[in-house]
Amino acid sequence: MTPRPLDPITFGVLEAALRSACEEMGGALRRSAYSPIIREMLDFSCAIFDANGRLVAQGEFIPAQLGAMGLVVRETLRRHRATLAPGDVFIANHPYLGGAHTPDVNVLRPVFDGRGRRPVAWTGTVAHQVDFGGANPGTEGADHAQLFAEGLVLPPVRLETAAGPVAPIVEIIAANVRDPVSTLADLRAQAAACLVGERRLLELRVRYGGARLRATFEALIDHAERRTRAALAALPDGEAEATGFLDDDGAGGPPTRIHVQLSKHGEAMTVDLTGSSSQVAGGINVPWASTLASVAYLVRAITDPTIPANDGTLRPVSIVCPEGSVLNPRPPAAVSVRHLTIQRLADTMVRAAAALWPEVAVAGHFVGFFSLMAEGPSPRTGRPTVLQDVVGGGSGAHGARRYPDGRVAPGGDGLDAVDTHLSNVGLLSAEVCEVEYPWRLVRSELIRDSAGDGHWRGGRGIRRTYKVLAEPQRVVLYCEQTDPRFRPWGAAGGEDGTPTRLIVRDPSGRRMRVPSKGTVTLAPGSTVTIETGGGGGFGATAAARPTGVARAD
Repeated sequence: MTPRPLDPITFGVLEAALRSACEEMGGALRRSAYSPIIREMLDFSCAIFDANGRLVAQGEFIPAQLGAMGLVVRETLRRHRATLAPGDVFIANHPYLGGAHTPDVNVLRPVFDGRGRRPVAWTGTVAHQVDFGGANPGTEGADHAQLFAEGLVLPPVRLETAAGPVAPIVEIIAANVRDPVSTLADLRAQAAACLVGERRLLELRVRYGGARLRATFEALIDHAERRTRAALAALPDGEAEATGFLDDDGAGGPPTRIHVQLSKHGEAMTVDLTGSSSQVAGGINVPWASTLASVAYLVRAITDPTIPANDGTLRPVSIVCPEGSVLNPRPPAAVSVRHLTIQRLADTMVRAAAALWPEVAVAGHFVGFFSLMAEGPSPRTGRPTVLQDVVGGGSGAHGARRYPDGRVAPGGDGLDAVDTHLSNVGLLSAEVCEVEYPWRLVRSELIRDSAGDGHWRGGRGIRRTYKVLAEPQRVVLYCEQTDPRFRPWGAAGGEDGTPTRLIVRDPSGRRMRVPSKGTVTLAPGSTVTIETGGGGGFGATAAARPTGVARAD
């Protein structure tokens, strides 16, 4: 029986249903997870893929995971297509097989038709596991020299079958992580979220038929491509470039260069990253999945963020990035702190785009992405637990913007204390910090005068002070933009934001000499204070600010 053509109303209903299914998967994951980085800070994403592993729909969670999970699904298909069976659940985190960094663990489930002969779709989740083994608590380390130091590395393997969990892989994971109770519970939450997605897909299949659902998958990808091409075609043709730097290479070496050249002609765009540094000694190298996600973020930022986030978005875009670059390293280069680099990449791409299209101009954001990780006894249970907090800063101010459809967005101040660009992680609350971990959050406040001034002001940075309460603890710290040369930049005559400051004091209050990226053992009573940068201002300060928008510091 030939299915009826896919009319616009049915297409709209199914598109919304698929997006809703992804959001429901996210709700199930958040409410089932043990670890605060998932249930409180929301460091996860959920998505639906077609039978060939192409991204069809994704919840609006973490931009750093935009468009990247499909690489892991396709690698899973390459390895296991012939043996797939109903009830299978796969796990993978290998950065050179489609993953991002080892703590970002993918859990995937093939969805079968009613006869169980072949998968008709996939559901997938990726969540940041607060610890996945390795030398450091929290697994990450900017001074790692090789991937082998970055915890348990898994190519796509079965985590579950129809008979239940695969005991050997569960035992291997439990033996390699510091808090197996939380880690295994979080993985079960990811698997449960995939099951929620499967149920919604099968409901849609029963109601609309398999052929129509397949047609919707294809139409959604084509729809995203058409809208992206139309939005690009509406922008003026041209070329522009920009350069940004990280403070160092993660291992105490020189600044790491990120270079972006954008070229837009007609309805197609090229992102050339050739001028960036070669892969570096430290752990700030970027696996291809994260570079791909960064470019997907740029495309949505300069076109229209309402365009569906699926594999069609990048069809009009070519990426040039030689193998061996810091943005496309060869294994076994370390990658665990790659988020510092993609934040700088995002800011540099936005700066190049602003030179090409002034109507999308925005000042520089805080992209220093401070993170603290520490292992210690839980005050609640006494078992080993790993703290991780992530602290944002100010976003850049922006001018007015006109969209291709005629809409005009007014200019405005930057946002205060947010996790900018490719990140979207919430702050760890003081209550959760002190209940779950042997730490006290002494101070958490906005920093006066941290934002760049201008016609529109940047957002303010945040100051946080943490105090060690229990036994001496091994603490992993990293941040960026401590070098004033690389602080958030002002645009269109606006002033720069402030650089980052990291201050560590021993129990007597004496300041300790610690690098901005490294590992240190801290005794009880020691404190860690981070002061993140404010965003850049936009427009000359001589111009009067619009009435009614003055902001008091």
